[in-house]
Amino acid sequence: MNIALTGGGTAGHVMPNLALYDEFQKRFDNIIYIGNKDKIEYDLCTKNNIDFFACESIKFDRSKIFSNILIPFKMPAYIRQAQAILSNNSIDVVFSKGGYVALPVVYAAKKLKIPVICHESDFSMGIANKLTSKFAKGIITCFPQTLAQNNVKVFANPVRQSIFEGDAGKIYAKYALNASIPVLLVVGGSMGAKAINDAVYAAIEPLTQRYQVIHICGKSLTPLEHKNYYQLQFADNIQDYIAASDMIISRCGAGASTELNALDKKALYIPLENKASRGDQVLNAEYQQNNGYALVLHEKDLNTQNLLQMLDKLMNFDKKPFHYDPENNAKIADYVYSLAREHSPLPPQ
Repeated sequence: MNIALTGGGTAGHVMPNLALYDEFQKRFDNIIYIGNKDKIEYDLCTKNNIDFFACESIKFDRSKIFSNILIPFKMPAYIRQAQAILSNNSIDVVFSKGGYVALPVVYAAKKLKIPVICHESDFSMGIANKLTSKFAKGIITCFPQTLAQNNVKVFANPVRQSIFEGDAGKIYAKYALNASIPVLLVVGGSMGAKAINDAVYAAIEPLTQRYQVIHICGKSLTPLEHKNYYQLQFADNIQDYIAASDMIISRCGAGASTELNALDKKALYIPLENKASRGDQVLNAEYQQNNGYALVLHEKDLNTQNLLQMLDKLMNFDKKPFHYDPENNAKIADYVYSLAREHSPLPPQ
C-alpha cells in the first residue's frame, strides 16, 4: 500500500509527519509528501530524503478578508494538481497534518475516493482539519476535548526519536558553560518570535546575572554580545540544546510542548495570541498550566519584571510528570494502516 503525507506552512504541520515516517516505512510500500515547494515542508523533506511532490495552495488570511475572495477561483486548479500526483503514485491513503497546504490534497483524495485520515495536534481544530473532518475516515487528536465524534482516536502528539537522544555535553563544550549556573534556553519556534526576542533583549542584564542564556532567535535575530548570553538563528540539533537546559521559554505549539513534557523539562510558555492566530497556542498553554505541566505568561503581560518573576517561580516549580508512551508513534502508524486496509483493501494475493 502507498501513503501520501501532507500538511505544511509551519514546522508544527510538518514535524509530526516526519516523526511518524520511520513507522510508516515499516507498514507501507511507498511514502510521498505533498506540499508547497516554497514552504518549510520542502526544506525538511529534502533534508530527510523524503520524496516530495509540489502542489500549489492558497491560504485563508485572517488579516486580509477580501483577499480570500480568490480562494474558490484558484482552488479547483490546485485540486487537479493534487489529483494527478495521487493518481500517478497509486496512493491508497492520505494522512493530513492540516494547514492550508493540505486542503487541495485532501479534496483531491475525496474526489478520487481515497480515504483520508487527519491529525490535529492542537487543543482546538484548525480550519483545514475542521473541513477535512467532515469526510475523513479517521481523525486523530491529542486531547479528548478537541472533538467528540465516533471516528476520533486520541494519541499523544508524535515525537521524533532524535529528541530523546540529546547530548548536553556538546552544548556545554561549545559555549564553555558553567555547571553551577542554570541554563535558560529561549526559543520561539521555526520562525522565531519577535515579542519574546525583544523581551529578552530588554531584560538582558538581570537575566544574565541569574542564568546562562542560550537564545535561538529565528529570523528576527538582532546581534547582541553579552556575558552569559549566546545567540543563534537556528539549531538543527535542538535536542542537544534542550538536554543542556534547566528551564525553557517557548511559544506553545503542540509539538514543542509535547517534546518538553516528554523530556520532563520546566517550561514557561508565552503563547502566540489570538490576534496573530486562531488562538490555538493560548488554549494549548492553558491546558499545560491547568494540568501542572508548565507555567504561562501571556504576551500582553510580557515585561522585564513579570518575566523575571515567572522565571523565579519556574525555578522552584514542581512539574507534574508527563508519561509519554514510547510506543505512541507505532500505535498511530498501526491505526492509520488499519484504516487504510479497511477502506482501501489490498487485492487478494
